[in-house]
Amino acid sequence: MKRYRVKLKFKEPIHLGYREGMFNITDTTIHSDTIFSGIVNCYSLLFGKDKTDNFLDNILQGKLKVSSSFYYVDDEYLYPRPIYNKMYLDDFKKDKKIKYISEKVLRGHAKDKYVVGNMLLSKKIEKYIYKIEERPRVVVDRLNNGSSIYYTSCCRFNKGCGLWFYMDVEDELKDEVFSALNLLADEGLGGMRSYGYGHFEFKFFEEKLEKPSNKNILISLCLPKKEEIEKFLSYGIVERTGYIYSPYVKTKKHNIYRMFEEGSIIGGEAEGTIFDDTPEGFNEHKVYKYGRAFLVPFE
Repeated sequence: MKRYRVKLKFKEPIHLGYREGMFNITDTTIHSDTIFSGIVNCYSLLFGKDKTDNFLDNILQGKLKVSSSFYYVDDEYLYPRPIYNKMYLDDFKKDKKIKYISEKVLRGHAKDKYVVGNMLLSKKIEKYIYKIEERPRVVVDRLNNGSSIYYTSCCRFNKGCGLWFYMDVEDELKDEVFSALNLLADEGLGGMRSYGYGHFEFKFFEEKLEKPSNKNILISLCLPKKEEIEKFLSYGIVERTGYIYSPYVKTKKHNIYRMFEEGSIIGGEAEGTIFDDTPEGFNEHKVYKYGRAFLVPFE
């Protein structure tokens, strides 16, 4: 097993919906379940159903894990602020506004600390990571040909900024997984891809594979096993749903899941689960909800 840091550079804006029917709201980061679904769907397009079934068996055995994505600014990689009773600044009012922390600060490798918006960085950066844009769209009534305007929101990343995530993968799967990522870069992530949204380029770097310690930060969404719940020392809960993307089925929704969110603190190791979410009566292939825990040591 090897660990890779995958760095996404978006060519166009991205729309990440998280409320049904609310096109004027967009998220700005991509969660682990969405990244997992994108890789598996593109793998299926490349290699077909039978090989994808075998690929999923390997994933269920733990041969591939992905984290959620977080911002980067030049060479500063951000993590979610740990949900933990710890202050990083002497000023309480400034400290409580911090939502993201530089990897260098989090690991104690920074000489200085700078507050930039809701981020705590190891150096002063005078630029925004992204901006939210609103674009008008027109819908035409099929009955009376009347038109009405609605607005969609999208996230555009600044130069030198984007998203990154970790991926742990066995060597036997590496080439096929990165082939699927290449296709995903062309297909795009998020919604409204027919308008050109969500297309990206990526680079990847091999990183040191860290083993979980006595205390760890969760950097993915997690559906824990029953016996793992008590290991969560401090945490947040988020609801996840969404639509099933498949060439074999028309629009169907995932069930609603309550998952532990990024930044939660876990004592010891936790594996999490990949839950079978196949709709009733749908026999073309399995549908899974990704809830594996991706942990990094919390120092």
